[in-house]
Amino acid sequence: MNSLMVLLQAEFKRLAKYNIIQVSLGVTVLWLAVLFLIGQNEAGAFIPLFIFMDVSLMTMLLIGAGLFYERQENTLKTLMVTPASTAGIIASKIVSAVYIALQSTILIALAGHFFFDATINFFALIPLVVLVAISHAVIGYLVAMYVKDFTSMLAMLMLYMFVFAFPSIFYAIDMIGGVWETLLIVSPSHAAMILIDFSFGAEETMTLVVVGVVYLSLLSILLMRFFVYPKYIETAIKE
Repeated sequence: MNSLMVLLQAEFKRLAKYNIIQVSLGVTVLWLAVLFLIGQNEAGAFIPLFIFMDVSLMTMLLIGAGLFYERQENTLKTLMVTPASTAGIIASKIVSAVYIALQSTILIALAGHFFFDATINFFALIPLVVLVAISHAVIGYLVAMYVKDFTSMLAMLMLYMFVFAFPSIFYAIDMIGGVWETLLIVSPSHAAMILIDFSFGAEETMTLVVVGVVYLSLLSILLMRFFVYPKYIETAIKE
């Protein structure tokens, strides 16, 4: 536990050094500005969508950017020769990603509650956002560790958005019909959207919510165990 706390402190210092926390706050301010520009009557419908984009897509982008900064500074190999375990190092990074996601979520949700009369179940929202952030942080690390440069990572994230995120966003704003929902359920982004919408009182069936929770949990565990963990060690050794 003491080792994890030390790793977390170092991780947050790196995030501040790389301006990742500052960028996250800046994006949150941008979301809030857009909500106020939309106006009170219409903004409520966009709050879950903005939280979804921040917790899923921004988490992937920021955590991937952080990994590339570390690779540029040869930090990965340095961490590997410390007394901390590889699992602890990865855990500290996942926890920091969850913190950034919660920071944005809470600010947007509080603004929605106090300024736009949004109906929010905070007791459901917080744990579900944690799950969504963990799963997308793992995906973000997976993408970042299997590409060679930052441009390639951005290209892969754009591909992910076109394949998984955009269809769910189009579904949320009624640009594609309900017939697509059966296909969309295999998308991590759609599972994330279902969980976040549920926290805002959407009429999602409990079956879909349970499937979304189980799916993202299993996806996170399997990707971490068989891809992220071994690839992190391999990447650190090669640096």
